[in-house]
Amino acid sequence: MRISCDRCQSKARIATTREITPRLRKLYCACTNVECGHTFVMHLEFGHTISPSALDLPEATREALRDCVSPAQAQLVLAG
Repeated sequence: MRISCDRCQSKARIATTREITPRLRKLYCACTNVECGHTFVMHLEFGHTISPSALDLPEATREALRDCVSPAQAQLVLAG
């Protein structure tokens, strides 16, 4: 992930992070431009799922998927 300084647009580095909740972190950042020197805090927040994790599937379904040799076969397993 690239972080840019909002003052000079130079690259910034993440010095430390602090977990606020499992879905929210504070990123403590510092601009790498020595003439700027801006330090700031950004929030990194989980937005939403685009594709669910296979870990959320029942164990029996995951085992059946491991035995699949093609994507088409996996689609049949998921369709039931």
